[in-house]
Amino acid sequence: MDNYGFVKFQRALVNWEWYTEVNTCKLFFHCLLKVNYSTKKWQGITIKAGEFVTSLEKLAIETGLSVSKVRTALKKLESTQDVFVVTTMKHSKIRIADKHLENLITKSDLQKLDKLNSMPNNKQMANPSQANSKQIATTKNNKELKIENRIKRFKDQVYENTQYEKLILNSFFYYWSELGPDQTMRFENEKFWELKKRLAKWNANQKPSKTKKLTPKFNSNR
Repeated sequence: MDNYGFVKFQRALVNWEWYTEVNTCKLFFHCLLKVNYSTKKWQGITIKAGEFVTSLEKLAIETGLSVSKVRTALKKLESTQDVFVVTTMKHSKIRIADKHLENLITKSDLQKLDKLNSMPNNKQMANPSQANSKQIATTKNNKELKIENRIKRFKDQVYENTQYEKLILNSFFYYWSELGPDQTMRFENEKFWELKKRLAKWNANQKPSKTKKLTPKFNSNR
């Protein structure tokens, strides 16, 4: 897992059923911080966005909870489908429910926010040089606004495809909307672009392998 990026939360989270249950809430937040935001390989294992490999013992060490408290908290989160423990013959993974994945902010998100937040704000005009400076700032602001509008338009086009899971739409949008040095999104540099075909292919490539959902078991090798 890369240690950059942010996690955002809506204020409505205070109404979440496990918010006042200290151990469960703490473990859930820890899981949100640990999951991958994009598909990666680890020791031959494909770990998709929203997943991470761990063990009861490792979670206990990382959170300061006892193994039994970690186990109990996981069962509670599973019972409400906030997380899923997926096991295979070789490893075990914790997966965050799709409804929570919108809390993740990726590195590309951060770069976009940095670009939009770095716009100059020249309000005072005491002399011609300041007027000139404001004109330049206005031009840049207009350019940034166009970028923001293009990103929003593309996002709307992607998320109207509600037949796909939120996780698929998130990863597709974050990847193809990444801005290049020339301030164009990745998909805008494609010679041929058909969103629906690209999205269908992305969905096919991101489909998880068939796994068996069992009572939480963990591989202590990681």
